[in-house]
Amino acid sequence: MAATEQKIRLRVAGRVYEMNIAPEKEEVYRLAEKQVNANVGKVQKTYGESVSVQDCLAITALMFAIDNIAIARQNQLSDNDMKALDELSQKLDRHLNRIPRNKGAKQ
Repeated sequence: MAATEQKIRLRVAGRVYEMNIAPEKEEVYRLAEKQVNANVGKVQKTYGESVSVQDCLAITALMFAIDNIAIARQNQLSDNDMKALDELSQKLDRHLNRIPRNKGAKQ
């Protein structure tokens, strides 16, 4: 364990996992622990005893992966939109730079 890391214990779906992490990341890990456990609980409540804890974890992982992909696609669209806006801005700048300026006009 590096000198800047600390050992934490996370309980996920009833099992304890020890991890070595940077102290500034602990809050994120604790929030993730709560979110995973909450989702596992929802899946267990929805499907009842017909699914195992392992199945609940698999469904939870799938839900997180779907959300992650959706967010990545949204960001990709945003990046493409920003590129298009940048191109429009450059075209506008080129056009405005071609317009002769009136030397006597106040600016």
